[in-house]
Amino acid sequence: MYNRSRLFVFSLLAILASVLFACKGNSDKSEIKTEVVDRGPVVASFKCQGSVRAANVVSVINPLRNSVVAVHKMPGERVEKGELIMQLSKAQLLEEIADLNNQIQQKENALEKNRLNVKSVQLDLNQGEEAKKARVLNMQHSLEQQEKLLEAGGTSQARVDQIKQNLLLAEQDLNNQAEKNSLRLQQLEMDERNLALQIESFKKSMNTQRAILQKTDVKAPVSGVLLEIAGNVGDYVSLDQAMVKIADESTSKIVGTAGKNKLDRIQAGGEVEVTVNNETFMGTIGQVYDDENSESVSFDVFVAENDQQKLKGAENVELLVKANDKENVLRIRKLPGMRLSQHFDVLLQKQDEVIRTEIVLGTIGKDYCEIISGVDEGDVIRVEDPSTAQLQ
Repeated sequence: MYNRSRLFVFSLLAILASVLFACKGNSDKSEIKTEVVDRGPVVASFKCQGSVRAANVVSVINPLRNSVVAVHKMPGERVEKGELIMQLSKAQLLEEIADLNNQIQQKENALEKNRLNVKSVQLDLNQGEEAKKARVLNMQHSLEQQEKLLEAGGTSQARVDQIKQNLLLAEQDLNNQAEKNSLRLQQLEMDERNLALQIESFKKSMNTQRAILQKTDVKAPVSGVLLEIAGNVGDYVSLDQAMVKIADESTSKIVGTAGKNKLDRIQAGGEVEVTVNNETFMGTIGQVYDDENSESVSFDVFVAENDQQKLKGAENVELLVKANDKENVLRIRKLPGMRLSQHFDVLLQKQDEVIRTEIVLGTIGKDYCEIISGVDEGDVIRVEDPSTAQLQ
């Protein structure tokens, strides 16, 4: 009786061990799903949330290295166009403007002096030239008289020849004097032009400095929210550094957020249905931001100009991302791990025969996947569900 009891217990333990071993062996395998290929829609579109933000950020660039002397607005505050935000030091600019003004006055005085000198020189030159002209005229008159006397026998040929020689020299002297006078006047006119050019250059520099002086009062170029200022009182702002950055509220965009598993359905240029205050209109996907350290993906959505007003005052909106929906295509129910254009090995049931084959997936929808090739409508297939695989 004792031996029979022991045998029964040993048999029971053996059966239990076999069951546990069988269960352990099956736990390492994925569950096999049986699906029937049919036709129907594959909906890849999905809903997500978006937030309304300024489409543009406007910056004011510093025209020179300067220090901050006053700050009137802080980041986060709203500013109106033309409102004073901060002020930079004016001392250096005022000194440069005063120095340029002194140089302009000096050059203008020199220019006026040169013009008076031109008039004086021109008078002297004219007098000298007139005297030489009078001498030539006198000699011409004398030559005429001597030639008449020569005909009457009242003078000699030598006397006439001498007067002709003197007249020729006087005419040459007059011509030389006229040429010298012209060169002298041209030189004075060139000096005047150079002075005028220098004055014009100094005036341009002064106008530039005055324009920069106005920019030391840093004002909002647009209405919006102040995002950033260059520094606090006493800090120096580098040349060409952005002194302030403002979110321009005149145009808005939407920043959508979705899970990383939706990344393959978010494409630049894709359509998005935007719903704000029960009103629906279309938008277009811009840049897509995929941060490796984030579990979500964000993307810009831009709307038409005539829909901009609908975003005014809104903070959060509902988005429907249109992601290549298909109608009346071969499909299979979606399993975890399926991705766009991925190849899958399946078991195809053909009457009493099971054949291993490959299917190619197209559009991945929420519940179904499009089948591009590998099976026909009505086929019964078996496919592993990777989500049911167990680790040892």
